[in-house]
Amino acid sequence: MDGFTRGISGFTGAAGFMLRHRMGWMFLAPVLLWALFAFGLFQAGNSLADTVQAWGAAHLDLTVPEAPRQGLAGYWDGLKAFLNGARDVVLWIALKLAVLALVALVGKYVVLVLLSPLLSYASERTEELLTGTSASFSLLRWSREVVRGIGMALRNGSLELGINALVWAATLFLPLLAPLSALFLWLVSCWFYGFSMFDYIHERRRLGLRASVRAARERRGMVLANGLLFNLLMKVPLLGMVAAPLLAAVGAVLAHTPKAAATMPASRS
Repeated sequence: MDGFTRGISGFTGAAGFMLRHRMGWMFLAPVLLWALFAFGLFQAGNSLADTVQAWGAAHLDLTVPEAPRQGLAGYWDGLKAFLNGARDVVLWIALKLAVLALVALVGKYVVLVLLSPLLSYASERTEELLTGTSASFSLLRWSREVVRGIGMALRNGSLELGINALVWAATLFLPLLAPLSALFLWLVSCWFYGFSMFDYIHERRRLGLRASVRAARERRGMVLANGLLFNLLMKVPLLGMVAAPLLAAVGAVLAHTPKAAATMPASRS
């Protein structure tokens, strides 16, 4: 329970820590990244929407005579025109919802992968401020941390996707378990997010993947609390994508070294 509380405290104290130590500039990178990512995805979505709507107009169109007709024929022509318009609206709404769902599903891990260099630096800088020890910058070491962070995000994303597929496939045969399945899968995603954040610390200690997994299990309360708050904040549109990754990376270090976090004075550099 102590580990879970420390994980909560580390995450919730991360924003204040970053502002006190002049790390607030780091939030500009996620803002820019999210703007570019969302713009590109929505542009692609709009292009896809236009293509599908054109296909629908070509294959699902109900022919309406140009010259108006009277009586029952005219009523039928009006109904067909209404159905053509309704088709376009339904296709437009469905495609927009599909794009939003894609942003929500893919966006988290895309952001983690693309922000890996910044998250690695934020984690290391936080540890330097807390412990008072600063190692000279090494491009090779930093590159190794970045590559590992990207690999870990891809690994965790693939594992989470596989677990989701298996659990929901099993749930098809036992539909009554759907609420429990949803809760379980949400906790799984929390674990993987928290694990990704703590792995930046483990990598600096030269821990391999298996050793990192063991270290995370030893601090399962911290890891789960960090991932839980990360996951909740990611549900907030825009703010989640911008703030959650950095707060989680910094919060993991704060939870990992609570005594130093409590006693370290504000930076003046």
